Amino acid sequence: MTRPSGVGVRTRPLRDVSIRELRGLLDEESAAWRSELAWDFSDVRAAVAAGVERGTLPGRAVSDGSRALAYCYYMVDAGRVIIGSVYAGQEQRGRGLEEALVEAVIGDARAERGSSRVECQTLFCTSEAVEGRFAAAGFASRPRHYMSRDLRQPLPAADPALPRGVCLRPLGRDELQAAAEIVYRSHVGSVDAALNLTYATPAACRAFVDTLVLRSGCGRFDEEASRVAEGPKGAVGVLIASRLCATNGHVCQVSVAPQVQGRGVGAALMSLALHAFRAQGLATATLSVTVSNRRAHRLYERLGYRVDRRFAAHAWVRPPARIELPA
Repeated sequence: MTRPSGVGVRTRPLRDVSIRELRGLLDEESAAWRSELAWDFSDVRAAVAAGVERGTLPGRAVSDGSRALAYCYYMVDAGRVIIGSVYAGQEQRGRGLEEALVEAVIGDARAERGSSRVECQTLFCTSEAVEGRFAAAGFASRPRHYMSRDLRQPLPAADPALPRGVCLRPLGRDELQAAAEIVYRSHVGSVDAALNLTYATPAACRAFVDTLVLRSGCGRFDEEASRVAEGPKGAVGVLIASRLCATNGHVCQVSVAPQVQGRGVGAALMSLALHAFRAQGLATATLSVTVSNRRAHRLYERLGYRVDRRFAAHAWVRPPARIELPA
């Protein structure tokens, strides 16, 4: 295992770290993600701080005795462990702290009682070197992109062509089950469903949609930009949008039913969202996508999105089970 270097530097469980030691690092992290990702991290920061104060948040921190230099937390959720931030302070990077934390946290996560699966998306990580630690630990992985679009630049047409009989309308809070079914059907057999249990079952997709819409699980739900594509026999597409900060609109999820994929429904949902973001006075729009999802990636590029950050999705299951990634 990689060890952090430096006199007096040691890795400790987060449950043994005081909020006084961690507060400065959390403040720096919040400012970093606001600057780099246009993401208001204050709610996450508050939740992490509360868990540290209660002594209930699992994870590790590297400290020098008086302050935390880097930290990594994780959450236990229905038989899986989800690794969150892997963050080192600006002056501490390049010392192997993030790699040491990830190795330790992977070991802790695998030891969690009742957990048979560990997942992580490294969007909130300050070292690309951690990707090699996941590979060495036997995780299945695929690269992802965090993309952004300047809303001051010209937008695509607000009313692109749709298949006959399909129209776009607002997403009602009383039709989240229909939205979840579209999300599930669009991910069957996909890389995303293999690496993220969120998409693996209808029940998990419903919980995911509820989290986005009802509990602000990825920024504050944006009713103006969220839409359903309605066909003659019911909903065939959905886009769920949020506000990641006062100036940035985010596409949390866009899904199209298999029978109408490739017919312009996704492009129409995305175009409408961009116009809704601009109408609200936002400056940027963001989203994330798995690189191997080439159709979606090409669409986002045509709509003016550009890659801001490269990261990866990782997943491990306890043997003899295996994660089977589609070709």
